[in-house]
Amino acid sequence: MVKKNRFREIHISGMKKNDLINKQDMFAPYEVPDGIVGEEDDSHHEIVSDSVFIDQFRNFNVTNDPITTLFEEGIGFPGYPYLAQLSLRGEYRMVVETRAEEATRQWITFKSLNKSINYSDKIDQINNEFKRLDIQGLMRRALCTEGYFGQSFLYIDLQTAQHDHEEKLSPLFLTSKKIKKGELKSIKLLDPTWVTPVNYDAIDPFSEDFYKPSVWWVLGQQIHASRLISMISQPVPDILKPAYNFGGVPLAFMCKPYVDNWLCTRQSVADLIKSFSTMVLKTDLSQLLSPGCEELSKRAELMAAYRDNRGLQIVDKDSEDLANISTPLSGLDKLQAQSQEHLASISGIPLVKLLGITPSGLNASSDGEIRCFYDKISALQQSVLRGPIDIILKIVQLHLFGLIDKNITFEFNSLWQLDEVQQSQVDVNTAKILSDYLGVGAIDTKQIKEIISHKNL
Repeated sequence: MVKKNRFREIHISGMKKNDLINKQDMFAPYEVPDGIVGEEDDSHHEIVSDSVFIDQFRNFNVTNDPITTLFEEGIGFPGYPYLAQLSLRGEYRMVVETRAEEATRQWITFKSLNKSINYSDKIDQINNEFKRLDIQGLMRRALCTEGYFGQSFLYIDLQTAQHDHEEKLSPLFLTSKKIKKGELKSIKLLDPTWVTPVNYDAIDPFSEDFYKPSVWWVLGQQIHASRLISMISQPVPDILKPAYNFGGVPLAFMCKPYVDNWLCTRQSVADLIKSFSTMVLKTDLSQLLSPGCEELSKRAELMAAYRDNRGLQIVDKDSEDLANISTPLSGLDKLQAQSQEHLASISGIPLVKLLGITPSGLNASSDGEIRCFYDKISALQQSVLRGPIDIILKIVQLHLFGLIDKNITFEFNSLWQLDEVQQSQVDVNTAKILSDYLGVGAIDTKQIKEIISHKNL
């Protein structure tokens, strides 16, 4: 095929519900609803790179219905309307919000790399500005949005770009010439439903914008990519990025097979408990099956009306017999519990955190699982949150001081917190060690004050 253009233009068409069952549209480039992009430019044409996987998928066979199978297994992009519906169910919300809350619960601490200069005043101003912008809550909500939709966007709202479309389309360089003091108004969270790329390079894998949009449509406005901070925790290969609107795999959709199994098991157990017992009337059907079967119908209605622990069934002594067939209910609790516990497998969240299920048995403890979970959250903080927070920190410094001081940085606070008794023991041991160091002249009182202030003793 001939490659007609370096860039691919995203065109408009409404997302249809029936698209999910169309084999050729399963991994087709994402089509946004009306009103997201502006006027179309006929100078750009479809590029062949985006259709490669579609042709291969036509011969891809999983059972007799590949589309249904893949969708039920959480593979493929179902569209933002469907993902928004998943966010209404408690099972998905519990997984996504637990991860977001844990990742931002203890937040961060600003510090200086240069110990010879006192940065306490600047750090206090940065802390106050982060509180004004509510960056902690913003990051939590951004992680929730990313968990539901596969990506989230943070828009840097500057005073000079509020009503200037040309300014929004220009790159945002992190310099004092571009971001002046007092310039930052707010940072806003954008739902990815309203965002889609304008163009991207799909030919040259060595270019900087290869499958990386440089400009985005945001409800008819073109915004340069440098003004939007994108957060993606589960990226997809380049060939699938157009199908996912250049986002990642939503955590909620990854949990879909496990949630479906849990809902099915839960309802099946409830239905079984409701009708585990069946009454059987053994009678002479040759007499009841007369023309019209009126007697049989009346007999069945009588049994149904009095089917109760306090009811009374009257049968003929010689020609009828009443029997009860019951389904054994032993083991249902274990089957239901296992199905529920599978919800924690894909998210890596311990049962005690996700479901409040504590381990049973002598000396049983979930401390090990929680520590492993905190390690996973720490890795998430470094891979997903550190980049956006670092950009915001630089913008805040330009907004407050007119320059970026590379000596000011931050670290994520430990998620593992000691109780009062454990913390008091640590404080006593630390005080004793500091006293010994002071006695031998290893440190002075000024250094001790800095250590105490840093550890909040």
